[in-house]
Amino acid sequence: MQLEVSEQEKLILKVVEEYLNKNRYFDMNEILPFIMSRLKMTSSNLNMRRIEEILKILVKKRLIVEGSKLSINDILSNQKRKEIYDYIVQNPGVYFYKLIKELKLSNHVVTWHLNMLLKFNFIKKEKFENRDLYFDSSYDESNPRFRYFTSKEKSKKIITYLRNNDYGITKTQLSKELKMHSTTISKYLKVL
Repeated sequence: MQLEVSEQEKLILKVVEEYLNKNRYFDMNEILPFIMSRLKMTSSNLNMRRIEEILKILVKKRLIVEGSKLSINDILSNQKRKEIYDYIVQNPGVYFYKLIKELKLSNHVVTWHLNMLLKFNFIKKEKFENRDLYFDSSYDESNPRFRYFTSKEKSKKIITYLRNNDYGITKTQLSKELKMHSTTISKYLKVL
């Protein structure tokens, strides 16, 4: 996840991170005097209005988030959060309970870290069939729902069977061969 950041933005972000490291939350109004006092010691000639503009740009780019103690540079420093993020990158379209099961984490821990990853735009979420599917924010596929379906075990069984047996088969025969209900077979074939 690479964003273009100007030198002025880097300078302000560095001061914001210093502020946040003192166990404070980011609040636009409270941080301005702190930034002004720090910048008096530098050769930069940024006025209050320009600092506010830069802060708004940093918020828009989600490098900092109002009400958070973290900046974008801190997000992946947490081991569990990085583990969740890496799993999502490697398994696009993964759903909540699969994250819990595969990573052996509690639902509260996964919820907290997913919210942080969403807040800072590391990941995106798409709702499908009463499930939240998670993708890397840069993931660009025309049909993420198709990705979700093809990652399911039943889909894999159907695809593998059809590849290995290309002579043609009815839904009823496929249902018997794979020991799946015919409604399930129909549902999956419709999407596939």
